[in-house]
Amino acid sequence: MITPNDIATKDFKKVAVGYSPEEVDTFLDDLYEDYEKLYTEGKKEKEQISESVSQAEQFTDLHKTLERTLTLAEAAAEQTKAAAKEEAELIVKNAKIQAEEILQMARTQNYELEQESVALQNRYELMRTRVKLLLYAEIELLDKNEILAEKDEERKANE
Repeated sequence: MITPNDIATKDFKKVAVGYSPEEVDTFLDDLYEDYEKLYTEGKKEKEQISESVSQAEQFTDLHKTLERTLTLAEAAAEQTKAAAKEEAELIVKNAKIQAEEILQMARTQNYELEQESVALQNRYELMRTRVKLLLYAEIELLDKNEILAEKDEERKANE
């Protein structure tokens, strides 16, 4: 590729018949200026394109990174969700086991209290019967003592 410097430093041989050297020099000067502008603009555009390509690659890399991060986040969320569900199921299972144990203990205590209540009722009835028997025996003794006392009084009165 020809550079603006190549145009500026180009020397043509001078011949007797040919183009006017001043016109060729003026044309080359104009050509140099225009070509230098185009060359500089092309260079800048290549740099801009290169920078745009670099940015596009960075955006592509960032996009891929974001996709991987999103995939990892989704996987982590699923794992967290599964772990939470598993933990919740375990908590419910343990709560049911504890509730069953508490219920069983309550049933056992209820049975024991019922047995104790029956035993106390039996003891009460036994004591009540004994007290009645003792009272009957006392009444009989009192009755016998009264009869004896009356007989004694009759004997004393008869004497």
